Amino acid sequence: MAFHIDENHYNEALRFFIREKGVPVKIILAHADISRSRFYGYLNGSGDLAMSRLLSILEVIHVSLDEFMLYARSLKGINSNMMLQQETSLINEATVESALQTYKQTKDVAAIATAVTQIKTHASEESAGKLLKKLLPTVRNILCRRHYFSLIDANLLLDVMDSLRYEDLQTIVPFVRKTIMQQQASQQAGLEMEITRQQALLTVIYQYTLRAFHEQASADTKRDFELVDSLEPAISDWYTNVIRKLMTVVRTLAVADNEYEARVEYNNILAAVYAIQPQSVWNNYERLMHNNFNDFKAYTMP
Repeated sequence: MAFHIDENHYNEALRFFIREKGVPVKIILAHADISRSRFYGYLNGSGDLAMSRLLSILEVIHVSLDEFMLYARSLKGINSNMMLQQETSLINEATVESALQTYKQTKDVAAIATAVTQIKTHASEESAGKLLKKLLPTVRNILCRRHYFSLIDANLLLDVMDSLRYEDLQTIVPFVRKTIMQQQASQQAGLEMEITRQQALLTVIYQYTLRAFHEQASADTKRDFELVDSLEPAISDWYTNVIRKLMTVVRTLAVADNEYEARVEYNNILAAVYAIQPQSVWNNYERLMHNNFNDFKAYTMP
């Protein structure tokens, strides 16, 4: 796995820490076993860097991978905010009204789901709150009446989970569990598993578990730990394995009250994501993990 020069600003982050730490370049080059030309080429935006060499550089300048990625994300956020300002004008109340009218006429959830995704992706934080508030009663009504969750339903739920009341989730999640179990039963009967939907549904369960501890409702979590533990190996793709491991981190931190072991496992998962998964999906995993262990812990155990 190599760190490419792209929108993620890794070279800028590395340049910042090298300047801040003041470690002589000749020591970095020797420790990381990298040529001067390649090293400066990377810093100046004209190459890539192997994960092993990046870790060696961070080790010698005494910067953790977690700290490095957090700073790189902050640089990316500055650039993203500039793009966001250009796109915000495209998402307005007319978008919401159009989605609501389409749903009213057709009962097609896709219009609502698309509007929510556009708002979450392109609207400013202030504008998004106002626009989602107009959609939320309809979204809540849709989700609370669902007895079987399609991929669109699951993704819509993921987009609005933070905006729903915990009582709403207590109504909704039992049917998410039911859908997962029905999918597993179908697989055991020889039918093809809808893996993308299963991943989305498991993400709902994981997010609900975090929310339960956040709401100090840990009694609601036992069945979900058991559900994730019971998953058949056939559906244990890489993403599902990450969810299972993160559930273990939650249990270690919030149930066993062992912060040290939870931190070690969390950092192992994060390092594996960066080492194995393509950069195009890193943000998905970072959102699952609340960016770093301290934020993860603060959310799970406020």
